[in-house]
Amino acid sequence: MATTIKTSSKNYFNKIQKYLNNKRVFFTPSLNLGVYALTIFDLNQDQTTSLISKMTKHFHLTMQQEPWALAA
Repeated sequence: MATTIKTSSKNYFNKIQKYLNNKRVFFTPSLNLGVYALTIFDLNQDQTTSLISKMTKHFHLTMQQEPWALAA
């Protein structure tokens, strides 16, 4: 399962990147058209839900889920 966290703030991008490094979570950073993204890999759904919940509380953020892509 892969989860992507997107932000337009370089400051939040750096803070989230440091947070994920401290938690020893495998991720890939990217920048596309001024949007910073961190894609998290190798976590199951429960681990991902727990991590995102803790991170949103830590950074005082809100969570916005994008709709799932339709299967071909």
